[in-house]
Amino acid sequence: MKSNKDYLIYAIILFSLLGGCTPSYDLTKDSFVYQGINFGSNRNKNFKLGVKDACSTADGIYTKDHKKFNSNESYRVGWKLGRLKCKGKQ
Repeated sequence: MKSNKDYLIYAIILFSLLGGCTPSYDLTKDSFVYQGINFGSNRNKNFKLGVKDACSTADGIYTKDHKKFNSNESYRVGWKLGRLKCKGKQ
């Protein structure tokens, strides 16, 4: 029969092991984090502008550079991803 002390030791070991299984986010200096959301590394200025405009839109202030959206893939991808992720945080 196991004592309460044995169960406590097993619980501590179990929680220690499970604690290491939590996802971690690599917030390196190259990561683009906006409004607490990590949009990845090595993002150019047009992508970042697209994300910022899309997050403003998700917050209720419609913001989109239509000319850039239609002609610049980085801006377009940033805007779409920003809209999706910023809308989902609300």
